[in-house]
Amino acid sequence: MDFTAVSYQIAILALMIFVGFTVAKTGYVDIKIKDALSKLIVKIVLPCLIISSITSKELEKGLVGDIFTVFLMSVFSLAVLYSLGAISAKLLKIPKETQSVHKLLSCLGNVTFVGYPVITAMYGEKGFFYAIIYWLVNDLFLWTAGHYTLKKDKIKDTKDVLKNIVNPNTIAFFFSIFMLVLGIKLPPLLYDTVNGIGSLTVGLSMLFIGMALSTVDIKKAVKKWWIFVITPLKLVIVPILFILIFKQLGIKEILLGAVVLEAAMPAQTILSILANESGADFEYAACGMFVTTLLSLVTLPFVCFMIRFLI
Repeated sequence: MDFTAVSYQIAILALMIFVGFTVAKTGYVDIKIKDALSKLIVKIVLPCLIISSITSKELEKGLVGDIFTVFLMSVFSLAVLYSLGAISAKLLKIPKETQSVHKLLSCLGNVTFVGYPVITAMYGEKGFFYAIIYWLVNDLFLWTAGHYTLKKDKIKDTKDVLKNIVNPNTIAFFFSIFMLVLGIKLPPLLYDTVNGIGSLTVGLSMLFIGMALSTVDIKKAVKKWWIFVITPLKLVIVPILFILIFKQLGIKEILLGAVVLEAAMPAQTILSILANESGADFEYAACGMFVTTLLSLVTLPFVCFMIRFLI
């Protein structure tokens, strides 16, 4: 898919976000629906999308090597982004109570609600498959190191971490991989049902983001100026650096594109929820989500263009 087509798809996503924002802001739809919508997406719709996308594939010899390559690229990307957050927190002299949120905003992206639709538009279902690998690494980091960073004074044992790692999405992923390895296919009726539910991901995700953005105080977003420093690094500069590094390593474009685009995603929506529950800087997390999501409507088409231009 060329740059114009991807820009067109992102414009569609932006309009969907606008619809979600408008109906929530005007009170046409009760904002309380947002939480129910999030649960519906994470617990039912996304698992169905994962199952239908993976089980529809055939396990090829090169696919195993590609999975391992994407896994290593994902770990490298998250490590670089987290280090960037840690270094910038010290250089910018960010208050201690905000540093943990800043580090996580720097590395964890909205790889599901925004990432999946964009990568599917760019590379189709095959690109989506590799995006799932990045998501797995992203969420494993979130519910282990990230969760510990936010709640290190409240975690009593590993059960609290494990119950978050074992969720409908990780179960769906490993179940689907098991089927893929054994060559098992869902019956047509069941597959079409699961695929139909999974196809709701894009629309529902964009509506949810719009509704979430409607709850952010814009005035407070402007006052949290540190986010305007980390945003261009996270959304543009580091992704372009990744393009150049992965290109020199001879990585295939579809693998490179999937990982780079996931790394270039705006801040993860759930961080604001976790920050609130953990007693961390909720306002900064919400501001980070607001600013990076809005700017990503411009930066993502640019990163897509740079992938095609530099490769």
